[in-house]
Amino acid sequence: MFVMIFSMTISKITSGSGPEKDLKKIVFCDRIMTKRTVNGKFTNGISISACGRTLSETYLKKIKSADIVSMYTGAMPWEFILNGKYQKKLQNQTDAEYWDLFEYKFLQGRPYTKEEVISGANLAVITQSLKLLIFGSDENVLGKTVHYTSMDLTVTGVVEDPPKTDQNAMGDLYFPYTLFKNYDIPNDYLGGFITAFRSSSHKQFVPIKNEVQEMIAKLDAADTTQTIFLSGPYSQIEKMMVGYGDPEDYSLGTSVFKYLMMALAFILLPAINLMALNFARIQERGEEIAVRKSFGASGKILRSQFLFENILMTLTGGVVGIILSYLAVALLGNSLSLRISFFSTVPLTFSFNYIVFAAALIACLIFGLLSGYLPAVRLSRMRPALYLKGGEL
Repeated sequence: MFVMIFSMTISKITSGSGPEKDLKKIVFCDRIMTKRTVNGKFTNGISISACGRTLSETYLKKIKSADIVSMYTGAMPWEFILNGKYQKKLQNQTDAEYWDLFEYKFLQGRPYTKEEVISGANLAVITQSLKLLIFGSDENVLGKTVHYTSMDLTVTGVVEDPPKTDQNAMGDLYFPYTLFKNYDIPNDYLGGFITAFRSSSHKQFVPIKNEVQEMIAKLDAADTTQTIFLSGPYSQIEKMMVGYGDPEDYSLGTSVFKYLMMALAFILLPAINLMALNFARIQERGEEIAVRKSFGASGKILRSQFLFENILMTLTGGVVGIILSYLAVALLGNSLSLRISFFSTVPLTFSFNYIVFAAALIACLIFGLLSGYLPAVRLSRMRPALYLKGGEL
């Protein structure tokens, strides 16, 4: 049950839904590290953050290998008082390309344009839930204003709320990032932006990554005061593997090996437990097995029978676990969440996926084989005469 819930939630996050339904066509740069250098030697000055506005705007957005390049802050907290009540929502500062990067469903109006972003127009796109919260039963809210800090933002569009499992298209209030002045120091590449690259095929990911890293290498070579390491661009699943690690230390192969070892340990522990239970089952059936072996049942037949029984029970348990996982998510999904990164948690979700379902059954089969093989071998080596006289298996 727990394996299925975890697998289904991770599958939903990595495959994408709602505005992120084409997530497999997008790669992200969201982590950069700089190390201060003096006379070519590293000092203790190390900084890690998201990409700076100047880096994203001046350099990364000029990448030609991608079909669409967008920069945005991602979901940031927005706290305000409405009708005397405290409210906490999410705001996301974006460029105009953001609306081509992700596929939001507009219920009213339109997104803000590139020209409006360049001019720093006080415009906003809001979600349906924020519309209901602020404007209540008003049907058409286009042209009305939403107060954000010291600004009044004119609503140009209303979008359907993104699913809570979306990690990149989150937000309640969206507005042009140019509403705030750029205070970046020219050679400081740190900041609060994510730069995303969308392509028509995953085959473009390698050229995109090469072009991005070539650009970073040029910036690094031209700056004698610091060394620059940019993480990615990475796909969603790679981003999750990287976590908040240092960009220069990350290796996809190392991360895959680490997670495979964790998965192996996760499988071996219950397999050992099942093995102990199977040894107990053999002890209980010792007389039956001894009598059958006395009447000519071979060790091969007994091993095959025991393995078949064990696999059948394990698969039955797997099916029951799948049913329980659905019931658990249906009843508790809104109150339970899964932490998938240092900053992010998502609610448990059930999304039937044939690959996940097949993987779960294969895992059950592996459980059955691992936990049943040694007890079956021990069973097949029984000496019936000795056992029936009071000996052990």
